[in-house]
Amino acid sequence: MPTRGLLVLAAVTAATVVASWIAVDARYRETVLEARGGEPVFPELRDHIGRIAEIGIGWAGGGFALERRGDGWANTGLGGYPARTEMIEAVLSDIVGLRYLEPKTARAALYPRLAVEDPEPGAGSTRLTLRDEDGDILADLIVGKAGVRTTGADRASVYMRLPGRERAWLAEGTLDIHRGAGDWSDRVIVDIDVRSVRSLTVRHADGEVVDLHRAGPDDRKLTLRNLPAGAAVAHQHHIDYMAGLLAGLSFDDARAGGPSAPAVTSGFEATVETFDHLRVTLRTGRPADDGSLWAAVDAGLADAAGASDHARAEASRIASELDGWLVKLPRRISDRLDIRLHDIIRTGSTGAGRES
Repeated sequence: MPTRGLLVLAAVTAATVVASWIAVDARYRETVLEARGGEPVFPELRDHIGRIAEIGIGWAGGGFALERRGDGWANTGLGGYPARTEMIEAVLSDIVGLRYLEPKTARAALYPRLAVEDPEPGAGSTRLTLRDEDGDILADLIVGKAGVRTTGADRASVYMRLPGRERAWLAEGTLDIHRGAGDWSDRVIVDIDVRSVRSLTVRHADGEVVDLHRAGPDDRKLTLRNLPAGAAVAHQHHIDYMAGLLAGLSFDDARAGGPSAPAVTSGFEATVETFDHLRVTLRTGRPADDGSLWAAVDAGLADAAGASDHARAEASRIASELDGWLVKLPRRISDRLDIRLHDIIRTGSTGAGRES
């Protein structure tokens, strides 16, 4: 029968063996981790790039998806408006090119330092999920901060972690993931320089018209064409402000619809014509409490025979990009459209001709 001393010795020996095994296993696992350096994060994705049907971008409290539709991509964060294909292709290329560089922390308490925690309230991470048309996941990762490697040559890198895995990694490569849905679509409608505006006509919901024009391209300012009898322009600065209506015009949101949609039939109708005969028309609804308003945008040529090549190209582009869409315009647009005749003119002898 074993003595007490032998039992104690056996227990100590077993504990030592277990401790040694744990130490060897830890060293082995770290060696394996180090050996993964240089391997693709998603080695099979390159062969399935054509199967990607959805790119989900999520963060704490928000998210949207980019969906493949036909030959293009739709941005669900902008009501399904077309997304910028070149941006999506660049990001997919970046994901395919990601390679393990250095293993980092496996402690959840340290994840926030790298922004690789689960995207829950307060988290700074972004989750990127690629799915095929059946909804199956082809790639899934949590994207953190741009990385800094402590050894070796400088390389572009990013901290990342695979969902459900404890180990965070520094990966070689870049991932420029924009959380703002608007960044993934081309939202610039038109950019008409004030000096090229030949006329601007704004019709209000009650029928009042503000009709501005410039006789020639050398004229410095627009003036009021429908000046009432006995009145004079007293506030030219309002006209100058209106003239910038289509300078760098971009939208904040979009949804399907056309010029007969109820959302754009009770506000303003504004038409701008340029000296090279481009004509752009906005038909809007009433401004919301924040000053934004929904609009249908149409474009054509005021004089087809005399139109420049640039005018033809712009008219065609605007019509093709915005046909069937309503766009949400910022407050600066409704502020310009809401200027009335009485804001511009003064009647009678006391104020006629004075600029303020």
